[in-house]
Amino acid sequence: MLTVKEIEARVRAAVERQHPDGTPNLYLHTRASGTATWLCRTTVSGKRTPITLGVWPTLSAAKARALSPTVTQLLREGRSLQAIRNGLDVTSDPARLSAIVRGEKVAGSMPTPSFEEIATEWYTTHLKDGLSEGPYKRQVFQQLKDHVFPHIGRRPINEIKRKEITAAIRSLWVDMHPTGIKVRSNIERVFDYAIDLELRDDNPTPPTRSLPLHQHQIEHFASLPHERIQELWEWLNERPRMSAQTRVGIALAILLGKRTGEIRKMRWEHLDLSAAVWTTPAQDMKKRKVHRQPLPSQAVALLLPLRDLSDGNGYVLGNASGKPMSENTMLYALKRFGDITTHGLRATLGSWCTEQGVDKRVADFIKSHQPKYLDAAYSRTDLLEERRIVLQRWADYVTGERTTLS
Repeated sequence: MLTVKEIEARVRAAVERQHPDGTPNLYLHTRASGTATWLCRTTVSGKRTPITLGVWPTLSAAKARALSPTVTQLLREGRSLQAIRNGLDVTSDPARLSAIVRGEKVAGSMPTPSFEEIATEWYTTHLKDGLSEGPYKRQVFQQLKDHVFPHIGRRPINEIKRKEITAAIRSLWVDMHPTGIKVRSNIERVFDYAIDLELRDDNPTPPTRSLPLHQHQIEHFASLPHERIQELWEWLNERPRMSAQTRVGIALAILLGKRTGEIRKMRWEHLDLSAAVWTTPAQDMKKRKVHRQPLPSQAVALLLPLRDLSDGNGYVLGNASGKPMSENTMLYALKRFGDITTHGLRATLGSWCTEQGVDKRVADFIKSHQPKYLDAAYSRTDLLEERRIVLQRWADYVTGERTTLS
């Protein structure tokens, strides 16, 4: 076997050559650059094949001599060459290499996928078709692209260590904490998916207690105190330079507490104006569940003229090309009134419901919030008529009108 002095002398000579160590199949490969690697030279499919075990002196002679017989044994067992190479990327410990390769914790016919490849596969198969179109769905993958892929995206999924993930999201966790929470959670889900694929045994995502302290105040969507909602309603009806679709869209956001995307994608076939009910299909809902919303008389009165001007088909608030209203049209219009958002109008309705003592289940169904598991298990109704009374009272408050509904 090569002694330490012999190895050092051969490396200093800086000659391209493979030196037999004396251990079966093990060679020291020196290069003209003055570096050296350990090779296990063996026969694979009738062909003499060198397998790189590691770089000297990071991989010592003793470790290389223990590793070489393990590699040849795995090949004799019929384990794939690529799987062994993938395993060597993870560890130089013979016992762990055997466990990884035999347990198929690495790809057997191709290089082990990178974090970016597994994250893309996870998003496509588990998330992409499971959420309605909207900012959140796009943000999930975009945030990984912006904040994670530049750091660990190209790393094999089975090599990534916890400290790498912590380093990747540290500044995000401190400076943009709400985004950091989402990104950390999605990283954890990607590694869970890798475990399902048997590419890892563990999930290295750091728990929240291991991440640095942060000082961040949560910023909610800018909303309007419900005491000013009549002021907004008057402003909305007095604006001369606003399309009918935009005006009606904002009015419905005020009266119904529906999300912007749901309003934009409302179609005439979703509406039963005679029964005063709007049924939003599952694909247009954030939680992918059908949602019925009762329409107060003021909402019906707003929709009837639009129906009379159209053929009763397509999007209620569609543009001239038959597509849904632009995502930011209502938001930009509201900014002329003040620093509020369309989504924030849901909070305005919510705060009014709280002050009026509206049952929380009724308020949650109005805003299509997902009920808690046990509540959902014992509830078989969406409280439509109870909501109808509440929304009519709200619409009367907003518009200053009164109706015979109690």
